[in-house]
Amino acid sequence: MHSTHAPSPAAPPDAALDRATMLAALRARTARLEGAGRVLHAAAAIPICEGLGLPGGGLARGALHEVLATSPGCGAAFCAVLLARTGGTVLWISNGQDDLSAWPPGLARHGLLPSNLILVRADRAADALWAMEEALRCPAVAGVLLSQPDHTRLDLTATRRLQLAAEAGGALGLLLRPDAPQIEPTAATTRWRIGAASGGSGPEEARWAVELLRAKGGRPGGPWAVTWRAGTDASTGALTLDESAAETIRGTTSRETAG
Repeated sequence: MHSTHAPSPAAPPDAALDRATMLAALRARTARLEGAGRVLHAAAAIPICEGLGLPGGGLARGALHEVLATSPGCGAAFCAVLLARTGGTVLWISNGQDDLSAWPPGLARHGLLPSNLILVRADRAADALWAMEEALRCPAVAGVLLSQPDHTRLDLTATRRLQLAAEAGGALGLLLRPDAPQIEPTAATTRWRIGAASGGSGPEEARWAVELLRAKGGRPGGPWAVTWRAGTDASTGALTLDESAAETIRGTTSRETAG
């Protein structure tokens, strides 16, 4: 399993610390991170956009959510927006060489800055699940995403472990998977479908069709047409609901279902 993160500057030769001092410094840093994490995880749900009428106003922290992508780019961009809104350090875990692997410049255009991002690549599915579970339990982590290839199955036991880990650590957990005709049940709190919608003008103003397929304690909804508009810098941007386009999407979906 491999991970990438911005390297820390090397300490000068004359700044060497004895073992006891170094351990004390590490413990203090961990305590600060965990304290900040507890405050962060006590915050409100992760907002998506106004007008969706979601229970709690958005995605619950301390829970696992599933995102089914009809195209890799839309799924990664949508998840980047959600992870950026956690307000802290996030892990993006890729299982092998799948099409949903992270591309940092693209994620940054959707608010997820490299300074808050840790990339992890696991060669085995079991390693990827282990990495996600351990990261979700860490109170210093605000969000964790696992991208899964289409041939990888997730059973209820594995996703229950991830849900329990998210509850323990308080982080936002995302499972990003390709959409398919038959998707096995999981223990995720919500299941979403995300795809491209007509009318977007490129990466700086992308339009997506978003549908809530399942929600514990709530009802399915959508599909909605939402537009991402990048802000003046990489850390800002907004998702807005387009009701007129949503009606067109619903009409197309109804015709496809009837056919």
